[in-house]
Amino acid sequence: MSAKLMAKSHLTLALVWAMLTIPTLLWWKNSILWVSLMSIYAIVISHLAAYSAAHAEKAASQALSESAGANEKAKQNSAQLSQDSRHA
Repeated sequence: MSAKLMAKSHLTLALVWAMLTIPTLLWWKNSILWVSLMSIYAIVISHLAAYSAAHAEKAASQALSESAGANEKAKQNSAQLSQDSRHA
C-alpha cells in the first residue's frame, strides 16, 4: 500500500468517524455493542499504526546502514585513487 493511498484512506476514515459522532450522541449512546465495536476498532488501528511505525523505523535503519556502507566504500576508493596518483 502506497503512502498516498494510506493518507487518503486515513482521511476518509476520519471523516466517516466524524460523521458517526452525531448518531452516536443521539441514538447509540447506550449501546454496548456500539461501544464494543468502537473499542475494537481503536485497538486494531493502534496496532496497525505501531506496525507501520516499526516498519518505517526498520526501513530508515536499513537505509542509514546502506548509506554508511556506501560512504565507507567511497572513502576507500578515494584513498586508493590518491595513493595511485602519488605513485604515478
